[in-house]
Amino acid sequence: PLWEDRRTRRCHPLSGLPTQGQVGNLVFCKLRHIVEEMVNTEREYVRSLRYIIHHYFPEMDRGDLPQDLRGKRSVVFGNLEKLLDFHNQFFLKELEACSKHPLRVPHCFLRHEQFGLYALYSKNKPKSDALLANHGHSFFRRKQLELGDKMDLSSYLLKPVQRMSKYALLLTDLMKEVGVAQEAELAALQSATNMVKFQLRHGNDLLAMDAIRDCDVSVSASQLNACRRCVTCCCTRTSAPEILTAEGVERVSGSGLLEPDEFGIVSHSLMFVKLVGSPCRNSWIQNPDELQKLNQF
Repeated sequence: PLWEDRRTRRCHPLSGLPTQGQVGNLVFCKLRHIVEEMVNTEREYVRSLRYIIHHYFPEMDRGDLPQDLRGKRSVVFGNLEKLLDFHNQFFLKELEACSKHPLRVPHCFLRHEQFGLYALYSKNKPKSDALLANHGHSFFRRKQLELGDKMDLSSYLLKPVQRMSKYALLLTDLMKEVGVAQEAELAALQSATNMVKFQLRHGNDLLAMDAIRDCDVSVSASQLNACRRCVTCCCTRTSAPEILTAEGVERVSGSGLLEPDEFGIVSHSLMFVKLVGSPCRNSWIQNPDELQKLNQF
């Protein structure tokens, strides 16, 4: 067990059985250290975003920029500038103000709508990755060598996605240290954790909506989220899957977010299907009980 020295703000081992006051002090010490980690990593995160903008944005204005990268700043970097503005001007300062008040942290997350920027960043990320892989790695590699940096641009552009996952972990750590009697504090931490996880999922939802092709029905984000429960659809590469409906088994056609593997299985994928021969009827495959395996492998 540890206790915190109020003068030095350091934690030290306890000797013997801790008193009730020492236990409370220990919890506060743990909470403060979690927030300290959040603040320190937030400062490093802001420095990384600023580093990208300062060193790599000007590369897009060079005369020898590959033709396929011209006019693609927003594709390569997404909404990175907006993320930096939000964290540098608002969020970092608010987290720093919570150093002595760890349980105020969740309110820093809940008061800002700008966390929705991360879903948009995640949606753009595959396009950025593809553009860099096809045309940008060798070009930006020269800047990396000039800077003497071990990390390439792609690694830096992954940091916003990693940051949201880090928030979720640290908020969960805070929840573990808060007593069940502190209902309001627990509720705020749970809400903040749920918000962060929602933004992570929502980015995937936006990608999934883009992946649905040749569909004559408009699919909203709320519909996609409502149909999050994934299914395993069994089919072969040579025949379309079939679905068990109230009228019986009908063959379907559609586009899945994942193609069948070598065993003919599409797993953990949301699929939008249209019943063949019934152009006006469309159906979400949601329930595994609605699916039937028609071919034996």
